[in-house]
Amino acid sequence: MTINHPGRHWQSLEDGRLRCDICPRQCKLREGQRGLCFVRQGGSGQIELTTYGRSSGFCIDPVEKKPLNH
Repeated sequence: MTINHPGRHWQSLEDGRLRCDICPRQCKLREGQRGLCFVRQGGSGQIELTTYGRSSGFCIDPVEKKPLNH
């Protein structure tokens, strides 16, 4: 089970959908529906962040690279 973080910058519309105000697309979401960014989704009467607290990428990289040594 995934716990999503509540989002900000959204408005509730008269037809029950939620409008995200983060970007110019202003996605109108229903319960469980994700926006075009796939970061926000409608749920529990509010916009939820699905990626909050998760890493966007992992990279294994040495501290020092050739030929620089300290």
